[in-house]
Amino acid sequence: MIIKNKKTLMNMLRKMSIMPIVLVTLCLFVCNKVQAQADVNRIYFGNVDEYPLFDGKSVEEGFRKYISIMTNYPAKAAEKCAIGRVFVEFIVERDGSLSNLKVVGGADPILEAEALRVVKASPSWTRNTYTVNSSSNWTPGKIDGEAVRMSYTIPIKFSIGGNVKSSSKKAKPSKKTILLEEVDLLTFCVPCGEDQCKKIKRRGK
Repeated sequence: MIIKNKKTLMNMLRKMSIMPIVLVTLCLFVCNKVQAQADVNRIYFGNVDEYPLFDGKSVEEGFRKYISIMTNYPAKAAEKCAIGRVFVEFIVERDGSLSNLKVVGGADPILEAEALRVVKASPSWTRNTYTVNSSSNWTPGKIDGEAVRMSYTIPIKFSIGGNVKSSSKKAKPSKKTILLEEVDLLTFCVPCGEDQCKKIKRRGK
């Protein structure tokens, strides 16, 4: 009887000794899963192995070229001589699509709408002509070969006759974003009318 009880006790002790190992293993599994999910959702703004590409070129070169070609100076904005800078912030997702697009610094609402429209368009490049459709044209950034999310902010300057006297609101981009070089869009002041253009030129001095 004593021997039987001793064996039972030993078996219980063995099972109990395994429990901490099981718990630690389970904890590590859960923690790794949570960490992996956090890494997937993390937004980077630097320190990656490969930065996103647009049309096979750097964002500074490829995307800024697209913006300069495809952004229109809205006729209604030109008629009332609306000028200023619009800052559009966005995230290049792991699948190359764009998300979280928002104006973080703007000017006239018409200019803001145009800047947001052209960034949201996500074009494809075919034979030197941009074709806007739903397919992604971005190659995402990578760390250790794995795609990551990255944040960018692009400033678009709408000017008339090269003169911009700040009608822009103060820009408030995220601190964790890559600020691209400004894209300068210029229109002539003819649609504004001679008197209005003179006023703008004086303000721009």
